[in-house]
Amino acid sequence: MICPYCNHDNIAGDDVCAECGQSLVGLGDGGTDLVETISRHNVNVLNPRPPVTLPAATTLEKAVDAMLENRIGCVLITSDSTLLGIVTERDVLNKAADDPENLQRPIVEFMTPAPETILGQDSIAYALHAMDLGGYRHLPILDAAGRPTGIISIRDILRFLCVRFADGRSR
Repeated sequence: MICPYCNHDNIAGDDVCAECGQSLVGLGDGGTDLVETISRHNVNVLNPRPPVTLPAATTLEKAVDAMLENRIGCVLITSDSTLLGIVTERDVLNKAADDPENLQRPIVEFMTPAPETILGQDSIAYALHAMDLGGYRHLPILDAAGRPTGIISIRDILRFLCVRFADGRSR
């Protein structure tokens, strides 16, 4: 049985995934439409947006401007195409909103370093699991070389599921 959280191929009848330790009880061949949908589709079906990336020396003000201009909730901090961190709206509110002078400070002072990431071929279930465990709303997508190629949000997943199940109900 393929684990819907990490895609590990477990022995049929296992109650727990040998790779990630998640329960497999009730996820057999007769799984729900939701479980099957998030297990069988990878995050690339969500049409991830290209990430907005900024260098580490960028000020927080320019990062906020980039989020507003692009109507997004986060930016990625990179150096030579390598992901260093992520800055989200929540980071701005929780770490910097108390002092207007913070807007002129470098973004690296407010970023979450080495954020959780996924690959484009990871399942939606795996992405949801990572988001739930870490309390994240956004996940950067990396290519095989470790370069950011996209970003997904919980809204992207919800939009996909709403469309998928609305289509199924109208048939």
